[in-house]
Amino acid sequence: MTGSAPSRRLLSPRLWERYFGLDPQVIGQTIALNKTGFTIVGVLPRDYVGPISGDPADFYVPMAAQPTLNSGASLTVAENWWVQIMARRAPETAEAQAEASLTLLLSQFLETSRDWLKQPRVVLLDARRGLGAGTSAQPLWAMQGLVSLVLLIACANLASLLLAQGAGRRHEITVRAAMGAGRWRLMRQSLTESLVLSAAGAALGLLVASWIKIALMGFLTRADEGFRVVVKIDAYVLAFTIGAAAVTTVLCGLIPAWQAGRVHPAAGLKDSGRQTAPRLRLGKVLVATQIGLAVILVFGTGLLVQTLVNLHEVHPGFDVENLLVFRLNPGQAGYQGQDRTSFYDRVHEVLSGIPGSRSVAFSSRGLLGSGMEGSSVSIPGRQDSSQKAIAYMLTVSDGFFHTMGIPLLSGRSFNASDTPGAVNAAVVNETFARTFFPDEVALGQTFQAGGTEHQIVGLCRDAHYKDLRDAVPPTMYFSHRQRSSGGMTFAVRSALPPMSLVPGVRKLVAAIDRDIPLENVATQKQIIKRSIAGERLSAVLCGGMALLAITLSCIGLYALMAYNVARRTPEMGIRLALGARPQDVAWPVVREALVLATFGMAVGLPAALALTRLARSVFFEIKPHDPMTLIGAAVLMILVAALAAWIPARRAAKTDPMVALRYE
Repeated sequence: MTGSAPSRRLLSPRLWERYFGLDPQVIGQTIALNKTGFTIVGVLPRDYVGPISGDPADFYVPMAAQPTLNSGASLTVAENWWVQIMARRAPETAEAQAEASLTLLLSQFLETSRDWLKQPRVVLLDARRGLGAGTSAQPLWAMQGLVSLVLLIACANLASLLLAQGAGRRHEITVRAAMGAGRWRLMRQSLTESLVLSAAGAALGLLVASWIKIALMGFLTRADEGFRVVVKIDAYVLAFTIGAAAVTTVLCGLIPAWQAGRVHPAAGLKDSGRQTAPRLRLGKVLVATQIGLAVILVFGTGLLVQTLVNLHEVHPGFDVENLLVFRLNPGQAGYQGQDRTSFYDRVHEVLSGIPGSRSVAFSSRGLLGSGMEGSSVSIPGRQDSSQKAIAYMLTVSDGFFHTMGIPLLSGRSFNASDTPGAVNAAVVNETFARTFFPDEVALGQTFQAGGTEHQIVGLCRDAHYKDLRDAVPPTMYFSHRQRSSGGMTFAVRSALPPMSLVPGVRKLVAAIDRDIPLENVATQKQIIKRSIAGERLSAVLCGGMALLAITLSCIGLYALMAYNVARRTPEMGIRLALGARPQDVAWPVVREALVLATFGMAVGLPAALALTRLARSVFFEIKPHDPMTLIGAAVLMILVAALAAWIPARRAAKTDPMVALRYE
């Protein structure tokens, strides 16, 4: 777009389909955006996702047109940090040299900037991954680790099943070896069987992945409507799947193939008269390994679920019930200064009279959903370290605290007397009072923020501002009449279901100015739900992996116990014939499964503790070594082991002594 006229723009394929019905004649048409005309010069490819991970942009305009669309996005104000810079490095320029040059330019720029941000620095990123890919990739790497654990469990499961199958076919393999089949031929047969199973699993996995992809994208879209990303099964996915199938073939089939290749015909034929199958000591090791790996996933899932529960139980400090939230930005339609303030007051007035509305307020930022504003704070006459502290700030309307349900502890809220010519009034929260006036009454005190002196006229209760995870920060509230702001987030307290008011709200705002749309319409509950969408997704995905791991471990343990019961059928028949009770025959089977589970947990639980300590930042108000989660994971695996052994044990208890003795 370099060198394009400011009146041109590119459409995303989403916008082309949504508003123009994929009309090929759209090129050259002129449309209005914030009362500014733009000519459509092109449509981006359908698979285009933008340079930013999850880019929600529907159209692209020249940089010179940005101040026209957004009055807060000036290209000349040094304190604006909204531009993402992309450059193509010359082949002869080293990355370190480019970084050093950009760092020098940044330091020269910061000498003219009064921005309160501390120590910004230049970070060069690989454009192939997009801006923000490092942060976005961290959960994906974690998920890859979980998938790898499940794959290892599946490999151990399949290897133990193939060992049992090989043990059952011991006589057949011995005969084949006696007839001249070489070691490599026997090993090749075992590896081929493993390859067939792996290939079938890979094909089924790709089919299931196509379904999971649809469900996962739907979950992400519901969690964040602005999130846009393309996920497809391409050549890289197919190559990875084929590679995983090949590795699985080797891991699963190598041990059974090695055992098949080392058979001795003479010894095997000598023992072929015995009807008892050999013990599977290695199979026990594999089953214990499965249980140990499953414990890691179960323990991690328990911690993530408790994190999600703890986040749900955090009180945000205000009333979230029946609260409709949306954003208006009249600056995009040309409103400035007093005209913008008058527009907000007019919207406030008409929305207060809408049927179902109990109260209306607005603020420069919405709570728990739209970033933050902050400023350094200093107290006149003080030289202590508190001068360097940062406080969050909000510009709010008169009825903000009443509408949001934030109690005032002392003083007053804002009113019509807080005009531009009056003393700059401020309401602060409890944390602000404790931080800056620990031994004094905050009410009536003065402080400086952003180069302006303010007087505290009210003290309110703490409320979470940006994130439920964060401690409530020092927060100061200013009147919208005394401090101008760009867009405002409106909050309508409703006596009806909040979303039922949206059509009426749209109609009333359009009656004031049809060029100003409602943005980010949602209920406060939906906003909070989106703010913890990452934790919910992690808990769901890890829980799914844990359930799959438990199922595989249960299958592996069941197969081993069933094999042992079949192998020991003559012994059990003799014991029952000699007067043993059914429970005396069944209990050793269950006991063996519990012993294997105990050995698996003895290895898995320490590994789980070590891994969760590395990921302690993921958890909220819970320790990585939480004893209740630890006990819960252990009890669950014991129950799973007992369940897996119950059917073979029940079968052993019902063994008919006469049928069993025929094997002898």
